[in-house]
Amino acid sequence: MKNNLIQISAWIAAHITLIVVLVTAVALFLPASFNWISTSAITPMLGVVMFGMGLTLRPSDFKPVLQHPKDILVGELAQFLIMPSLAWLLCRLLALPEELALGVVLVGCCPGG
Repeated sequence: MKNNLIQISAWIAAHITLIVVLVTAVALFLPASFNWISTSAITPMLGVVMFGMGLTLRPSDFKPVLQHPKDILVGELAQFLIMPSLAWLLCRLLALPEELALGVVLVGCCPGG
């Protein structure tokens, strides 16, 4: 049983991109087929997808992060200063309502995954 579970999880980890693309295509073309999923299930499902992505990481994947800390700092500054600032600027230029502008700035603060 344990060996089968390991094989299944290895297959899912190796094909997670294909699985996500296929499910997305089905949801796009047959949205009614997902009516049984409540919106409260989105967060746990997103967690499962992110966990699956995390399973593909190896310790060697973190080596470049430690070797190039300046690049990481520039990326962090871009993500948390430049992106929200540009989102705010676009909201001001387009004169968006406050509610919509808040959403745009929040999305500007979110890492791209």
